[in-house]
Amino acid sequence: MTLPGLSAERPRCGTCLQKPAIWQHAHAWMDYSYPCNTLIARWKFAQQPALAAHFARWMRQDPQVINLLETADVLIPIPLSPQRMRERGYNPAAQLARHLSPEQYLPHCLQRTRHTLAQSDLTRAQRLRNLRHAFAVADAQRHRITDRHVLLIDDVMTTGATFTAASRCLLQAGARQIDVLCMARTP
Repeated sequence: MTLPGLSAERPRCGTCLQKPAIWQHAHAWMDYSYPCNTLIARWKFAQQPALAAHFARWMRQDPQVINLLETADVLIPIPLSPQRMRERGYNPAAQLARHLSPEQYLPHCLQRTRHTLAQSDLTRAQRLRNLRHAFAVADAQRHRITDRHVLLIDDVMTTGATFTAASRCLLQAGARQIDVLCMARTP
């Protein structure tokens, strides 16, 4: 089965035009819409972690995904809080990163400093406040991102608030450049 990536450049919203993202490039492999949103929900919430390998294999067929992987030094997944990790049993973003490129995968570098509310129930402004100071780079890992090109991985992007907070943290810790890649983007 081959699923198409999003090939067309999307128009930017007014917020993005007024305040550009702090990352260099972003790519969402697909829209978070039917029928793929059902698969993603199973993967994230219905204890079907094996889907990550299939998603990664399909994503690696997209030239934009290949380009992001080839230009990055390391892949860092968006971390879950310990509480959310206990609820789910695994981190979908970490699984995706590991399957996309095991040799570039850098787990445990970026950490959640606190549990946050689920982003899906919040407005854009609430999402940004919710994630303020929610990430940190482990001191023992800083040398692995200093002056490196980081590809930040997550499962679904809605407003980009999570990517913004994590990117800011990584840049402050010494990363040279941040690109972001997600499985799906809400339309």
